[in-house]
Amino acid sequence: MKMRNGKRMAGLFTAVLAVGAVASALAGCRVYRAEAAGNSGTVSIHKMGGDIDVADAPDGATLETMGGNVRLGNVAGHAKLHTMGGNVTVERAHASIDASTMGGSVRIEDTNGSITASTMGGDVSAREVGSSSERRDIHLSSMSGTITLVVPQDFPMEIHIKLAYTKNHEGQCRIIDKLGLKQQETQDWDTSHGSPRKVIRADGQTGNGLNKVTLETINGDVILKQE
Repeated sequence: MKMRNGKRMAGLFTAVLAVGAVASALAGCRVYRAEAAGNSGTVSIHKMGGDIDVADAPDGATLETMGGNVRLGNVAGHAKLHTMGGNVTVERAHASIDASTMGGSVRIEDTNGSITASTMGGDVSAREVGSSSERRDIHLSSMSGTITLVVPQDFPMEIHIKLAYTKNHEGQCRIIDKLGLKQQETQDWDTSHGSPRKVIRADGQTGNGLNKVTLETINGDVILKQE
């Protein structure tokens, strides 16, 4: 009798696991789309897992997945992109971008809007284009990776760069720019964040400093270019 009951419980447990697995798989495939108030046509996609790939979002987009890559081709309104694990790519943007990942790279290939981009582990790169007459603040950060920012030659900036490195990366990380930024490096190892680290800071201004640019990383280079 005990044997039969044990077999029944085992069978029931297996069935529950199977149902749970199917439910999880279906949840991972489910995509939710909604328009913003006023039928603006904003693209809104939220997934429990898997990639998101949107070619065009003329009125902006909110794209979120629990695990997978997020790609947005062309966007003309504000865009917010987030993944818990994967790469985030925006090819062309004509408005502000808010992009983040918990593990992966963030790449903004071509934009004329403000940028906030962050990753817990990976590189962040962004390229600003177009007129420099309107304010476009930029904040790029990584907990472990290289930060690269390319801006127009006449892009007016107030620049603040912070590069922290741990002992096993001593002498390997640099702030690279041709703007003549003043660099300062701490002399003592700071242990308040766990692993002992030192910090290199660079600050400066071009033109009237209209755009506030903040670049922060740990154990990676910071590259600032004008073109």
